[in-house]
Amino acid sequence: MALTIEVVNAQQHARLEHAGGPLEFGRGPQRNCTRVLIEDLYVSRDQFRLEELSDGRLRLENLSSGNALELGGGRSLAPGQSGEQTLPLQIAVGKTRISVTRVVATKAIPGDRTMRMDATAIVAPVIPPGLTTIDLPERNVRRQRPTLDLFDPAHSAALEGLTQWLEAVIELQQAPAGSSEFFDRATQTMLDLLSLDLGLVLVRQDGNWKIVGSTVADDRVGVRYSRTLLDHVASQQRTFYQDIDKFSSSTASLADIESAVVSPVFGLHGDVIGALYGARLQQNLIDRGGITPVEAQLVQLLAAAVGANMARSLAARTRVQFEQFFSSELVRELERDPQLLEGRVEQVTILFSDLRGFTILSQRLGAEKTCRMVRDMMERLSERIVEHGGVIVDYAGDGILAMWNAPARQDDHAERACRAALAMLGELPALNARWAPETEGAPLALGIGINTGEAQVGNTGSTRKFKYGPHGHTVNLASRVQDATKHLGLPLLVSDSTRAQLGGGFVQRRLGQVRLPGVKEPVMLHEVLDASADSGWLALRESYERALGFYETAQWARTCEALMPLVAASPPSGPFDVPTLKLMRRAWECLESRPETFEPVLEVTAK
Repeated sequence: MALTIEVVNAQQHARLEHAGGPLEFGRGPQRNCTRVLIEDLYVSRDQFRLEELSDGRLRLENLSSGNALELGGGRSLAPGQSGEQTLPLQIAVGKTRISVTRVVATKAIPGDRTMRMDATAIVAPVIPPGLTTIDLPERNVRRQRPTLDLFDPAHSAALEGLTQWLEAVIELQQAPAGSSEFFDRATQTMLDLLSLDLGLVLVRQDGNWKIVGSTVADDRVGVRYSRTLLDHVASQQRTFYQDIDKFSSSTASLADIESAVVSPVFGLHGDVIGALYGARLQQNLIDRGGITPVEAQLVQLLAAAVGANMARSLAARTRVQFEQFFSSELVRELERDPQLLEGRVEQVTILFSDLRGFTILSQRLGAEKTCRMVRDMMERLSERIVEHGGVIVDYAGDGILAMWNAPARQDDHAERACRAALAMLGELPALNARWAPETEGAPLALGIGINTGEAQVGNTGSTRKFKYGPHGHTVNLASRVQDATKHLGLPLLVSDSTRAQLGGGFVQRRLGQVRLPGVKEPVMLHEVLDASADSGWLALRESYERALGFYETAQWARTCEALMPLVAASPPSGPFDVPTLKLMRRAWECLESRPETFEPVLEVTAK
């Protein structure tokens, strides 16, 4: 009957059947005796000789002058010594474990991929010296797999272990996403199933590593890791298992960690966002051995479960963030194509809104009621923006900044913004009715300004706070248009660039050119209502625009003449149409001063 000899270390995992005669082990070349080559720098060139005796026992001779042979159970064989051993025999030397058992039968096991070699052959390393790599499996490739005999005891034990692993992974995948408890459970699972001494989950942000989950076998184990090894795994995007002191040149702080496995955790776009890190300490290597290829593959499976959980957590957080600012339709589009949030120049329509008289209202209501009122108002106004496809960029106290045509394209973005603005104004009666007892009759009123033009749009926030929005002159001008609603006494004003994109669902009144603070050139402004405007407003528009035409051609007397009936038709106590009063005042001033250089500007405002 032959002996079965198995050699396991970080570089090789091989099995051979030896029929008889002496057999030597070591790093050096074969000499006068058949040799098993061991790819382990911690093994002597001539390490030990093994020979089966007639009574079935083994004679073991340590050929090394410096390395003892550890035999388990506290036994060892010092350099230069020899002794008789019984089967089965376990030998540990350097970073290698050798097991010697007797072969009762050589019946092949279906599906067995173990390397079997003649005694005269050299046990070659499975991979080149250095780091050991596990390639990720190919996808979408169907292979013919061997059928397992479930009644075979060897296979039954393997299936029991595999089932235990799969159950652990499934249970882990069902854990709450992204919690610290999940990461700790992942490391505990790794320790329980692989008998490791240290388990870590680390996340990678901006090239740095942060521990988010850790488990140690006992209080003697310190929480530490090799940054060099983690960076190498991230750059290669592959699972590695090896001895840290072979890999890193600075191992003083890692002296008690001897064998480690690191598997990358991948993000949604195939980038390494973290790692699963396990280690077995030096004092446990003799009984448990180093990290084997199978163990490394199981850690890789566990890392995939961690990656899936982190991706699920990120997707949930992203959806919650998006739904605060975007419509559900836009959220689905962003989930399909996150690159829509990347910076670019786009024509957009910008809306600014502001609550009139906020300072006085807040003094009347006090802090608690003011917060409740603003929250109530913002909730209603935000719903109107989102239901018309707008993106809520920001809240500033009692104001809102919203945008259309980014990140997703909207051909009717100007019309959507105007419809949203009119819907926001339509919320005021209900808000006033709700808050009238608290505001002592002071009405809630809005000023809304809208402008269309090119802006730089993109996500300028951080991983902690999402901040998607526009930048540039178009945004500043929209803010100034909103300021002009105060001076012109109107709730909604739009720039000429916005008005040019409106269809037949609206009616507009051209108010004239207005010089706005911080804007070099005068801006043509328009009042906008929906198409259901009453006949009184339509008559006002006709008279006002005729008077504006007189004013722009320096016919100031005719301007006043055209406007006088509008003022006379107003109730004695008002309200008066503020643009009419301002245009009349400006025409009257020109009649008095007779300016040599006339600029047909309706109003010069100060912020």
